[in-house]
Order: sequence, then C-alpha cells, then structure tokens
Amino acid sequence: MSLRLLTGAAGTALVLALSATAVHATPAVAADNCAKALAVAEKTQKDYDSWLKWYNDLIAQGGHPGIAEQQALADAKADRDRTASQAQRICGP
Repeated sequence: MSLRLLTGAAGTALVLALSATAVHATPAVAADNCAKALAVAEKTQKDYDSWLKWYNDLIAQGGHPGIAEQQALADAKADRDRTASQAQRICGP
C-alpha cells in the first residue's frame, strides 16, 4: 500500500515538474503578431461599418437590397467576427 502512495506522489511530482517546464518553454506571443492581428481586426470592423452604413442608407432612400447586397453585408460581418476572434486568440485575454 505504501508503494502505491509513493508511486502516486512521485507521479504527481513528475506531472507538476513537466507542467512547469512546459509553461516556461512556451514562447510568449510576439507583440508584432498581436499588433498585426489587431490591425486586421480593426480594418475588417471599418469595412463592416462601411457596408452597414451603405446598406442602411440604401434602405433609407427607398431602395430594396437584393440577395447580393445582403450576402456582401453578411460576408463583411463574418470577416469582422473571424478576425476579431483571431486577434483575441493571438493577443490573449
């Protein structure tokens, strides 16, 4: 029974030691990568805002956006969401 406890304790110590080594071996995210990801996210946000303004202006002027216009707006929103998510993953919390 004491051998099982020793093996369990030794195994736990090994796991903790390896975990600490892995944490220190993981390189930090380069500030360059984060800055680039944020720049792309900001650009796609501006693109989406521009599309949305155009879309709403079209409707306000009595226009009727067709499928192509609706798809363009949906694509811009998807790009915005994707790049924002990437920036969050790259830059961290």
